[in-house]
Amino acid sequence: LVHDKLFLALLGASSAHADASRKAFAELNLTEAQPKILYILRRTDGIVQKELAGICNIRPSTLTVMLSKMEKQNYICKEQCYVSGKKRAYKIHLTKEGKEKADQLEDVIESLENKGFEGFTQSERNIMLDMLGRIEENMRII
Repeated sequence: LVHDKLFLALLGASSAHADASRKAFAELNLTEAQPKILYILRRTDGIVQKELAGICNIRPSTLTVMLSKMEKQNYICKEQCYVSGKKRAYKIHLTKEGKEKADQLEDVIESLENKGFEGFTQSERNIMLDMLGRIEENMRII
């Protein structure tokens, strides 16, 4: 497919990627929002809940609901801590089950990544990711 407008190209690619991701994540019994949280925690275990909400670009109250479900599934646990001004907060940690699920997720993400970039050179992959990052940055300024 050749698109003559950025919005069509991005919508098409995003929709195709979302469909493939949704199917793959469902096979891991993950909701649509859980993969992002597991992916981030795999890299920054012990992050403060408020920081995690910022990285996920969601409201802290929304994240609280999501984390409660993940806690019931035994993917995460919360550790009380204190942040500046002696305010109470929670650090979020992966449990053993959460680490295993995050490892499975990593394999799925790598597979999706390889499928999406099929036929691309490493240089083309790097250029594409750079360009998409620049587009995102430009659009966030609006």
